[in-house]
Amino acid sequence: MQPYRRFHADYRERLSLTDGTWAELRLVKPEDAALLRDGFARLSPRSRFQRFLSAKPRLSEEELRYLTQVDGERHLALGAVTRSPGGREVGLGVARFIRLAQTPEVAEVAITVADDAQGKGLGRVLLERLVDAARERGVERFEFRVLAGNMPMYRLVQTLAPCEPEQDDDALCFRVPVGAPTRGGYDLLRSVLALAAQGALTLIGPTCRWRGVPRASPAAYEEAARAP
Repeated sequence: MQPYRRFHADYRERLSLTDGTWAELRLVKPEDAALLRDGFARLSPRSRFQRFLSAKPRLSEEELRYLTQVDGERHLALGAVTRSPGGREVGLGVARFIRLAQTPEVAEVAITVADDAQGKGLGRVLLERLVDAARERGVERFEFRVLAGNMPMYRLVQTLAPCEPEQDDDALCFRVPVGAPTRGGYDLLRSVLALAAQGALTLIGPTCRWRGVPRASPAAYEEAARAP
């Protein structure tokens, strides 16, 4: 008999953000492709660059299928929505994990929060729920990739030696335990929760290559940060 799971196809959770905006959390489904496309169109150039490491103008049909046609086990996506005055559903953010094929106890993770929904606590809530959903499925560690020029993350990882990341192209890679708190990992997870609320988490990409290589210049990130 399969253990009870809170995060299943019918999961719904209504909550109030710090500014009073209400949001509903639920799992992403294939019919959300248009909602995801609209939400991407509302991202600023800086947010798009942070998420995809490129000035991406739009999501392709193939990408939309990949991001919405998820199995809830290997690839789980948790979305936050609200409704417009006319009653139309509006996407606020998405958090997802994708388990690594060779090490399914490790999952890549990404959070994207629409610019107009950032700074309201949504990123932290999404990551907290994603941690809970991952634990239900036996995931032990999250793998994060953040832009190498992300100075808040630079400062964070320098103070947490047990979680010092490795360089992977233009990103920093590190792994965070999602189970019982451990030395270093628990402090890092708490700090990551805070950074998620600020929109600091960026992208999901190729599996981190755990070997030391020279750090890239943060110039690309700084250029994107100046974008309107």
